[in-house]
Amino acid sequence: MATLHPTRRIQVLTPKFAERFQCIGSQCEDTCCTGWRVDIDKKTFKSYRQTNNPILSERLKAVKRVRSGTTDANYGRIELLPETAACPMIEDQLCSIQKELGEDKLSNTCFTYPRTAVEAGGFYQQALTLSCPEAARLALLAPDAFEFTQTEKHIRPSTIEKLQPRLGLSIEQINEIRFFCIQVIRTESFELWQKIALVGLFCETVTQALNTNGQHRITEIMATTQELMASRQMSELFESLQPNYEIQAITFAMLWDSKTRARTSSHQDTVNKAVAAGLGADAETGEVSADQLIQKYTDGIQNLPKALKDAPMFLENYIVNEMWRETFPFGSETPFDHYLRLVIRFGLVRFMLAAQCSQGEALPDLNLLAQTVQTFCRRYQHDAQFALKVNGCFENSGWSELQKIYRFLKA
Repeated sequence: MATLHPTRRIQVLTPKFAERFQCIGSQCEDTCCTGWRVDIDKKTFKSYRQTNNPILSERLKAVKRVRSGTTDANYGRIELLPETAACPMIEDQLCSIQKELGEDKLSNTCFTYPRTAVEAGGFYQQALTLSCPEAARLALLAPDAFEFTQTEKHIRPSTIEKLQPRLGLSIEQINEIRFFCIQVIRTESFELWQKIALVGLFCETVTQALNTNGQHRITEIMATTQELMASRQMSELFESLQPNYEIQAITFAMLWDSKTRARTSSHQDTVNKAVAAGLGADAETGEVSADQLIQKYTDGIQNLPKALKDAPMFLENYIVNEMWRETFPFGSETPFDHYLRLVIRFGLVRFMLAAQCSQGEALPDLNLLAQTVQTFCRRYQHDAQFALKVNGCFENSGWSELQKIYRFLKA
């Protein structure tokens, strides 16, 4: 049988944790084969229509044509089983398509997840999304997770995204900005929230320059940012800021609560219950008073470093992964728009982690905290409409100004 989707061996730049990653298949505690719509690309869809495998004939009836707003990438979809939200191709926790037809017959979605590949000018890069439990563990808990390495990977050429020149910038300038932002986050002389604040200052200045045809100023802006980091000026500013736990707790509690009632797996439900319990929510109604919410969050944010003492790079690794995966800050309209999205994600993830640390004598273990990030990525990060709605709310309410954003960052 002819190969449907051939692959190429491509040299990619990737973090070490991604190089180590292997799907654990039937052992996965929150499988990607349940609860998610599965898009089918046009080439795969047509091959399934022509398949006469007797074992798959009934199962493949669940593959439906999408009639509106389609592209070759989402030409069809697999309708999940209504009672379990599971993919009907799964048998004994294994994919019957891969078993009967081979890995090359998987759709692009099923073959690539949780990987993404990007051609970024003169090189290729690969990243993983942390909505996969195994990817989350490897990325968040390994001390050397974000040492970058060159390695060869089998990749379907049709799934490679291409980073394009934009906003008047060349690919070389775009990559220079991308690596500079990651370099700032990896700097050891500042706390994480301070480094995120510095990236915000940089992204705001870059966006202002791009809006006034100041592309030639990029190198100067990077040099000025480095000088600020080396001076006492930023340190004095950070010291003068006071954390506002009330704003943080109320804002991110509302965002978290907005999706807690959606259908969930037992794995994700464990996290949601742990967050609610940490906030002191009533077991039956889920309600908690504002005063209690703020106090529990305040206690939790102060205890969080203790819970992460054996994985001190935990939150930084999450941030670096998102920056690498999304070619930050070029995954939105402007660098500052993308920065705002990153801040909101950071704040919501930290809120969910801190809530579980409110009882100092009974801190959660690292596996549960990694599971929390994975649940966040699966439930919030993959929802594009949620991200747009939240960004819009921040902008419309005036909270997208950098000086106000700092109040969401300081712990």
